[in-house]
Formats: sequence, structure tokens, C-alpha cells
Amino acid sequence: MQIARSFLGAATAVLLPVFALVLAPQAAAQSLPRVEGPLTMEQAVELAREKSLRVKVSDADSRTMDSMRKEALAPFWPQASGNGYFNDQRMAPNVYTSAGNTMARNYQVFNANQTRDGNLTLMYPLFSGGRDYYGYKAAAARADAAKHMLQGTELDVAMQARLDYLAALRESENARVTGELLRDVGERLRVSREMFEAGRAPRYYLLRDETELANVVQMDAMAKSRVELALVSLKTTLGVDLASPITLADKLEFTPAALSIDEGIRQASDTHPDLKAAAKQREAAAAEVRAAYGNYFPQVSVGYMYDWAWMKNRTWESQAEGVRSPANNADGYSVGVVVTLPIFDGFARENALKTAKAKLDKAVQSEGLVRQQIAKEVNQAALMLAAAEKSVEASRKGVEQSDEEFRIIKERFGAGRGIQLEILDAQVSLTRARFNAVAALADYNSALAMWLKATGRVR
Repeated sequence: MQIARSFLGAATAVLLPVFALVLAPQAAAQSLPRVEGPLTMEQAVELAREKSLRVKVSDADSRTMDSMRKEALAPFWPQASGNGYFNDQRMAPNVYTSAGNTMARNYQVFNANQTRDGNLTLMYPLFSGGRDYYGYKAAAARADAAKHMLQGTELDVAMQARLDYLAALRESENARVTGELLRDVGERLRVSREMFEAGRAPRYYLLRDETELANVVQMDAMAKSRVELALVSLKTTLGVDLASPITLADKLEFTPAALSIDEGIRQASDTHPDLKAAAKQREAAAAEVRAAYGNYFPQVSVGYMYDWAWMKNRTWESQAEGVRSPANNADGYSVGVVVTLPIFDGFARENALKTAKAKLDKAVQSEGLVRQQIAKEVNQAALMLAAAEKSVEASRKGVEQSDEEFRIIKERFGAGRGIQLEILDAQVSLTRARFNAVAALADYNSALAMWLKATGRVR
């Protein structure tokens, strides 16, 4: 009875914390952080790496794989279980076994009508054909792959933060261009109204400028709306509260960069986390193939059991004298080595080995695909950057020429030597040139962000 009470006390001590965890209320959803004030692009990148929900999900995956790596160490430790049996039966014998899925499983055969039994069982695998060792190597490789995947997620988030930041800058610059156009058209409408009232301009000049102002007002409203939408996308990527009042501290600028495709591919091969993750996945798949071969080897384990039993049987009662015999108590230990040679399991081992080899082949091909994709991204980013650099230069000349043309035509129109259609066309041309210049700068900086991501760098 003392042993039974000890087992109950130990079980209570173990199970109460477990029940407390299971019955505890689930954690509330985490609220998004709020940021405010001016924000540079590099600050946005760091904020995204720290607060992005994608990064947090990937970090949870990494911690999961690391726990699974530690879980794969379990076969290298002795397994122990404490078992208590309370048995009352009318038919004997009966076999009882440990509850749950412990490796240190205990089996008992009870012949008596009443039995109380307590035991401690220890088991340790001596040899598993390399299955446990290579199983751990596979788990360790997958844990390393998850860490590289986390770095890859940070890389993706950093690039997306840059692209969203540039998109917000682009829309802000477009809104600025539209605002300047709105002021120019408003001023021209004021002049046209004064000229019409003075009898120096026809009425259709006034009507055309009023129509043009209405169109530009609509264009300005749409431009401001696109700025807000771009900021919402940026805040979503950063993982912050969408109501955060942030302002963009950087400007669209042109910074010449000399790039080498060969050097970019070499650098990506050395540092890109996606490639490192793919290599670790291949290592894990190779280890799983070797672990699958372990099922063909003998399995050896050693076991130890200490057992105490109280037994009582009705056949022990003295029929002649009517005297009840006392119950029997017994205790002792047992040590043994078990060797098992798998012979036939319905082709489970053969198919498991084929599955592992197929996964290895998939991992090898996936690694090659990642290398191919990285080379493609490096080439694309370099080509886009070269094209965008030429576009920046061309758009600058276009703005200068359109601005000079608009100045000349506006002076002619003010001197009464031009017509309204000329100034309208010149203004449309100037606005288009300004939009093109903004787009060229945004495309150039976007190509730089893609180059950083393609070569495996956050900055």
C-alpha cells in the first residue's frame, strides 16, 4: 500500500501542472505595435524584420524544428516508467500493460483473483542499426534549414519593405506633381477669367480652363488616395498598427551603382539563406535514407524492472478448517537484453526506403532549382538596374526640355502671341515628363532592392 500511495502522489505531482496548462485560457491575439514620426527606408527595413508577422511565423517554425531536434535525442537517453496495477478478476490469467505510449513499456500477467502491483521499468536501446543516430542528424539538419528559412523570410520582408517604401515615395512624388499642376491650372484659370472680364479672351478659353481644373482636382484626389493606400501597404509589411502616423523621411534619389553579374552570383552562392536552407534539406533527406536502412539491422535493447506485488487468491482458503490463508507479497528485479531481427513486415521497410530515396531526389532537384532561381534573379535585377539607369538620365533631359518649352509657350501666351491649345499641350507634356522622372527613379531604386535580395543581403 505504501508503494501504491507513492505512485499516486507522484502521478498527482506530474499531472496537476499538465492539467493546469491544458485548462488555462488561450493567449489573446497580440495587438500590433504603433509607431509614429519620420521613418527612413533603413529604419523601415529593421522595423519589418523585428515586427513583421511573417517573420514571427517563421521564427515560430524555427523554434518548432529546434524542439523536434531535441526530441530526436530521446532515444539516446534511458527511458523510465513507473506502473501501478490494481486488479480484481474472476478469470485468470490476464495481461496488463503500461498506459500511454512510453517506450519503457511494462507487461504483467496476473493469475491471482486480486493483485496490487507497483514497478519501475527502465529501458535503453543499445543498437538500432543507425536509425536513431541518422534520425537525429536529419532532425538537426531540418532545424538548421528552418533557421536559414527564417533568415530567408527576413530577406524577403526587407525587400518588400523597401519596395513598399519606394512605392509610397513614388505616390507621394506623383501627388506633389499633381499638386503643382493643380496650382498652375488654378492660376491660369484666374488669369483667363480676368482676361475674359476685360474682353481680351474668348469665353471658351474660360470654359476650357474650368474643365481642365475640374479634371486636375479629380486627379489630385486620386493621387492623394494612392498615397494613403501605399502607406497602408507599407504598414502592413512592417507589421505595425495601420493607424500609425508615420511620415517618409527619405527622398527618391539616384545613387550610381557598379554591379557585376558574376560577382553577384558568387556572393549569392556563398550567403543566400534560401540556398543554405535547400542544402540542409538535402542533408536531412540523405540522413533519412540512411536511417531507413537501419530497419534492416538487428535491434538491441536492455531492460531493467523492479517489481513489488501483493496477491490474493480464493483457492488459498482452507476448505477443511475454514481458515483464510494470508495474502502473498513478492518483490524483486529483472534484467534482460532483447535482440530483434526484423524478417518480414509486409514490405513496409522496402517502401519506406523508396520513399526516403524519392524525398532525397526531390531535395537534390529543389536545391538545383533554388540555384537556378537565384541566378535568374541576379540577372534580372542587373538588367533592370541598367535599363532604369538609362531611363533616369533620359527622364531628366525630358523634364528639362518640357519645362523650357512650357516656359516659352507661357510667355508667348502671356504676350498675346500664342493660343490656349499650345499651353495646354505643353503643360500635359511637362506633367507627363515629371511623372516619367518619378517612375524612373522609383524603378531604379526598386531594382537596387531586388539586387540586394537576389544576392542574399539585407543591406
